[in-house]
Amino acid sequence: MLVIFIENKMVIKIEELELFDGSSYQEQKEIFELSQRKDGHLIKSKNRVQQHGEVFTPKWMVEKMLSEPSIQEKIHDLHATFLEPSAGEGAFLKEILHQKLNYVDQISNKTNWKENALWALMSIYAIELLTDNLTRARAAMLEIFVNHYQAFHQKKLSQNTDLCKSAKFIIEINIVQGNTLTYKNSLGELIEFSKWTPEGKLVKREIFTYKSLFNNSDIDDVNASEGQLSLFDDLDDEPVEYVACEVTKVYKEEKG
Repeated sequence: MLVIFIENKMVIKIEELELFDGSSYQEQKEIFELSQRKDGHLIKSKNRVQQHGEVFTPKWMVEKMLSEPSIQEKIHDLHATFLEPSAGEGAFLKEILHQKLNYVDQISNKTNWKENALWALMSIYAIELLTDNLTRARAAMLEIFVNHYQAFHQKKLSQNTDLCKSAKFIIEINIVQGNTLTYKNSLGELIEFSKWTPEGKLVKREIFTYKSLFNNSDIDDVNASEGQLSLFDDLDDEPVEYVACEVTKVYKEEKG
């Protein structure tokens, strides 16, 4: 006998199993499914609109913009980078990550899903001025990552695993607080990003300032034929390097 209940987007399966002595007991199993992402509010307050020009992008518009063939090609490349200079609560970040992880789900097996998913996560960068938005954007990205893991593997993701620790770490250093126009964060320090480079089955991490992406070049002329700036072209900074490590161990931050 099989009974299925749906509660709060989690499917609970209760299966009656027969024992050797003819009696039976009920075994409860959880079936994890991908959550539906809903549209949020477009503004929080008139004051925030006036002070910061804060207006959020509706989900339908995000999906339409990302549906462009050239964007879809990059979404289906685990190492193609995306930078959102004004992240808000993460409307674009959430959809890019969700679509990248959909691709990861398609090309992966249970052996390589973790590495592929972390590479997808490493490819997404953002800057957000307001800390409350930043907190929500980071939390939403982690929720999407965990949701995809659980739906793919059909088991919960423990916070104590290397995978979860690395996912949290990557989100915290790729999605940062700062002012895109001044290149600085609220502490007056230059905004920093990490470049993640594959080295065989390992990853090499190097740190650069956001400002260095634009030094010694006329931004209006850079890659004019392609209409976009590659995130790590022509960096001026002397990078801070970390020891190459397993992708699931990046949170340990071992410096070279």
